[in-house]
Amino acid sequence: MSDGAQTRNAVDRVIDGIEQTAAIFLAAVTALVFFSIMLRAFFTYAIPDWYDFSRLMLGVMIFWGIAGASYHNRHIKVDILWEWAGPRARRWIDIVASVILFAFLLAFSIMLVEKVRSGFVSHEATFDLRVVIWPFHFVAALGVFAATILMVVRFVRLVQGKNDTEALQPYE
Repeated sequence: MSDGAQTRNAVDRVIDGIEQTAAIFLAAVTALVFFSIMLRAFFTYAIPDWYDFSRLMLGVMIFWGIAGASYHNRHIKVDILWEWAGPRARRWIDIVASVILFAFLLAFSIMLVEKVRSGFVSHEATFDLRVVIWPFHFVAALGVFAATILMVVRFVRLVQGKNDTEALQPYE
């Protein structure tokens, strides 16, 4: 067993759980859409509120996916300046980028609190089954909160001189 596998800590296990949560919701959305299309095509039966549930679960999956992508630095980015920079400059670019992303995720988290609150108060529900949708918004908001916390973890690891969250190798 390598040293990397032995040094996995609680934070790494939480990160794995966050990524598994996004994967579970992706699988659920895929299954719901597949079965809805098959039932409609072969039996002319539509699952009630399938569209609402699929888009709500897709939102949850995206927000939880943002947490993993942000932590692992796998989001969409332009690396031209980073590629030209030396190891020390790369580290500072990563630190500044992490602080900026943290600020945006924090603002996003604060706004989602209001979205969940307003959905709870208004009793907004799906059309067919009248299922309230604020729990979906709440679970999605938890994903953004997780992303915000993981950006703090990433920042701390960057400040400690670790450039790759997978290998946890120090900058050269």
